[in-house]
Amino acid sequence: MDATRRTTLAVTAIVAGGGLLLLSLLAAAWSNSADLGHAWAVPVLMAFLWWERWAERPVTAAPRDVPRWLWAIAALVVLLAVPVRLLTIPYPLLPTLLAGSVVGAAAVAALGAWLIAGREGLRWTLPPLVLLVSALPTPSVIESGLIVPMREVFASIVAELANLFGRPALATGTSIRLATGWVGIDEACGGIRSLQACVMIGLFFGEWYRFGWARRAGLLGLSVGFAVAGNFFRILFLAWRAGEGEAAVLAAHDVAGWAAMVASVTVTGWLAIKWAGYRLPQPVIRREARPALTALHPGWIWLGVIVGALALNEASARAWYFRGARAQSEVPQWSVRWPTALPTYQAEGLGDVARDMLRPNGFAAARWALPSGEWVWAYYVQWTQGQVARFVPFLHNPTVCLPLSGCELLAEEEPIELQVSGNRLVFNTYRFRRAGTDMLVTFVIWDSARGQPLLPTDGSNRAAWDHRWRDVREGRQHQPAQLFSVALDSNGNARAQMRTILQSMVVSSR
Repeated sequence: MDATRRTTLAVTAIVAGGGLLLLSLLAAAWSNSADLGHAWAVPVLMAFLWWERWAERPVTAAPRDVPRWLWAIAALVVLLAVPVRLLTIPYPLLPTLLAGSVVGAAAVAALGAWLIAGREGLRWTLPPLVLLVSALPTPSVIESGLIVPMREVFASIVAELANLFGRPALATGTSIRLATGWVGIDEACGGIRSLQACVMIGLFFGEWYRFGWARRAGLLGLSVGFAVAGNFFRILFLAWRAGEGEAAVLAAHDVAGWAAMVASVTVTGWLAIKWAGYRLPQPVIRREARPALTALHPGWIWLGVIVGALALNEASARAWYFRGARAQSEVPQWSVRWPTALPTYQAEGLGDVARDMLRPNGFAAARWALPSGEWVWAYYVQWTQGQVARFVPFLHNPTVCLPLSGCELLAEEEPIELQVSGNRLVFNTYRFRRAGTDMLVTFVIWDSARGQPLLPTDGSNRAAWDHRWRDVREGRQHQPAQLFSVALDSNGNARAQMRTILQSMVVSSR
């Protein structure tokens, strides 16, 4: 094999290895976030932008020694990658670490491009990387401080419009109650799923057409507006369909969601094409002669050392968690036995939106009537993979989702305790009211690996990091958990009835 072919293979291996390492970091986040389902298109669009500009790639600069400060940066990147990867394997949705890792990867790519081709290398390499912004989770401060209040406003507007056209409706939180059922109850504490997809398309077209900064900012802002408008019309459409019954809403739910996303993305793309005069971009073809690769450029050596060290770090981190999984001991387990023999027993499924938010590995739900006439609702959620259970049960449990769906929290009561297989289960108990009806609601969130309640942190950053580093030390890539909740029409004897229900349903499984 001649020197040119060896160099080409080495360069290909370095680029592919770096891309796969970045993909391995982000893929887990994309798989665990309901709002990042579009993110798998980001690498494809980035590759398209580089391919479309292949004729514009810069000429390789003359070889030069790599400065010592760049080797110091390489060592710093590798050292920082060790704790970062140990944390992001079990916690793939830590926004700060993800954003820092993406910025670090972009910086390494930029420095390598500068070493290899100078400023021309920077101008060719960096622009497509801007699409990675749309592949990161939305910061929680934006989700809770902007998106959820916006959805509450939408629910109020749609309810007013429904009343105006003779369909009685009441906005409760981010959902709407109509005479024939509820709209938005499944995604009561969710976001706008098409938002980041529209951001991705806005960034892509702005870079593809090479708009100026003002036009790019305008396109990005309008893409956000289109996503918001699409979500509003989706809610309005579902409220209109609700006039034909709950089954009509369920049948139209997914179609409406996809239609809103496709419409928002399409309008964003059309606007960009219109601004470009309905013409495709014309790449600027460089005419300089390109020297043949006869030896590996020092810049590629620098990049290769970083990619190789990061690959070794990835393998070591995976081995650490594999060892931890084998070392975890078994503890007594419990599960739920459903009263399927009751004539009023009705099993209930999990909607696609709720499934995307909860990300469960197991789910069961049902409702039935007691002999005294009160109705019971129960659901049981299991998580066995990943660290989703570290935050999802605390973001989506009755104390969070019921108020967002229009319930009023009346009081917190004394917990209800059960002893099952040596486990002391403590059920948090509350009284809620919705549309004039009182309910007694109880639930438990259980760490099935340690045999103890799974508790949230005290809210401080130190406590959160203590939890995370404990998992790292123990090699716990996965956080198994169980969430079991029961709601009962409230009456004077509701607490005793609830205890009887729990005792009959919670059983030993090992």
